[in-house]
Amino acid sequence: MGTEEDISNLQDRLDQMVKNNDQFFLVVIAIIIFFMQCGFAFLEAGSVRSKNTVNILIKNMLDAFIGGVSYWAIGWGLAYGNSGNPFCGGSEFFNYNLSHDLYPKWFFQFVFAATAATIVSGAIAERCQFAAYFVYSIIITAWVYPPVSHWAWDGGNDMPMNVTDETTGITKEMMVTVGKGWLAETGYYKDFAGSGVVHLLGGTCALVGCYFMGARKGRFNKQGEPIDMPGHSVPLAALGGFILIFGFLAFNGGSQAAINSSPGDGAAVGLAIVNTILGGCSGGLAVLFLNRMLVPRGAWSFLMTLNGALAGMVALCAGCDSYEPWAALLVGSGAGVCFMGAHFGMLKAQLDDPLDAVAVHGAGGLWGLLIVPFLWSGHGIFWTGGDENSEGWLTLGYNLAGAVAIIVWSAFWSTAMFFPLSYFRVFRIPRDMEFQGVDIIKHGEAAYPAAAWEEVQYGSNANAGMGLPAHMRGGNRTATSAKKADDAYNNPFEMMPATGKLFSGMTTAFQGLANVNTTLTPPGGVANSGFEKEGGIEEKDGGAPQKKEKWMENYVPYVAPDNGPNDNKAMDNKAFEAEENEKETV
Repeated sequence: MGTEEDISNLQDRLDQMVKNNDQFFLVVIAIIIFFMQCGFAFLEAGSVRSKNTVNILIKNMLDAFIGGVSYWAIGWGLAYGNSGNPFCGGSEFFNYNLSHDLYPKWFFQFVFAATAATIVSGAIAERCQFAAYFVYSIIITAWVYPPVSHWAWDGGNDMPMNVTDETTGITKEMMVTVGKGWLAETGYYKDFAGSGVVHLLGGTCALVGCYFMGARKGRFNKQGEPIDMPGHSVPLAALGGFILIFGFLAFNGGSQAAINSSPGDGAAVGLAIVNTILGGCSGGLAVLFLNRMLVPRGAWSFLMTLNGALAGMVALCAGCDSYEPWAALLVGSGAGVCFMGAHFGMLKAQLDDPLDAVAVHGAGGLWGLLIVPFLWSGHGIFWTGGDENSEGWLTLGYNLAGAVAIIVWSAFWSTAMFFPLSYFRVFRIPRDMEFQGVDIIKHGEAAYPAAAWEEVQYGSNANAGMGLPAHMRGGNRTATSAKKADDAYNNPFEMMPATGKLFSGMTTAFQGLANVNTTLTPPGGVANSGFEKEGGIEEKDGGAPQKKEKWMENYVPYVAPDNGPNDNKAMDNKAFEAEENEKETV
């Protein structure tokens, strides 16, 4: 039998071991969640056109970089700083006087904040100014997200305070918990891993951003009907989606925030992970079958199914620690239905979201937050029935209040960010840049440089290229109809046919100028009759021009190649110009 000192030392070591285990658990889980940034990057890169791939990749990387500095400077202090109030924290900005024992929690909370900012980047992809991106990324990570996490998750800090006993009138110094968030203080708000705090907030910001940004050029026709504008790489998007599914298991399971503090920690982590994967399974399957059977000309869509699975996992964030597995399946299926409704609702409203971020995170998060009070195992409304004083009904009231507060808060600050940026025309890239793509113009890099894909060493003549794939025959990139079809979704000529005809006519005229004194007609080009008429050169009955400029004396017009039925049509840009002028006026 040891002495009291030995027992005390042993207890101290045991306490330290428990604390170290919990801190290590948080760090490892946070590293896995941080890997979700890679998943977001791949998913968004595959879902945009190849000409904007580098742009979306650098934005995802900067979400982490900007988010880290912003959260260190302001975010943590507003979320969990000591001496706070029900609205926000009040100290530890720039990590000043922050105990090193809290650094694992700091890192864990930072990766959640970075996730909220990343949601917005996907929703307004392919058309956002780089400077505007810096503005909203900093504001969301440093100001919009931290107070919301304080409302829901900050349990306050114990501080010594002088308390007077009302009966005896004696004043004593006691430890009092101060600085709890207003939702956390109720004890009934239930959002275990952030269906509302992270995803509903990010989805609301994304929705407001889509509204002020406007749709990509060519996304909707004059009647407001959507025109399919797919991303350039389904495999890349699939890789990102699978990484996100993997990361969500840590996102939800790790929200227990401890593995050794109490006997039930391990069981709670396991239950959260099992329910999360089941919610993803049912959400994906629900969207798979709904899209095939209820949507006109529906198909077994991989990308829709993937987004349905992600929406199911988003919905499970709120109550994954409190559901029976069958309930998790119901929640995931309901999230799939909500995703489908939000997806087609966005299209109906002509709101262009290339990643379906609003449908996945906004709709999935709202559904997850509001369904917890009903299916909470043993305490939900489906268990307690009509008892209005039960935990289920109280949780429903506070979760509804929390959802409204989150939507109003995030929508207000998103409007405060995006409206001035849009008004002063620093939010959206110019039209020409949107047609050409951002990668080369802004970043000087191409995601898929053409020269890197051509194997010139194999030769460019027919004999040397025999038996080789097309992309390995150097020097054979010609303007064939097959190549035109492959490039259609990255080609502004195909996106906006009227603009394409205008550019084609201008290009032909300039090429004619460059070939003055040339007697041979070069291959390629398009007919110039329509362009010459619009340029003021009227033709007489014999085909001779009424007015002949000096530069026309030796001009030989190109002969259009027979590459398709639409190549030789005269230009008619009046409708396009009227439409664009009307948009600019609005």
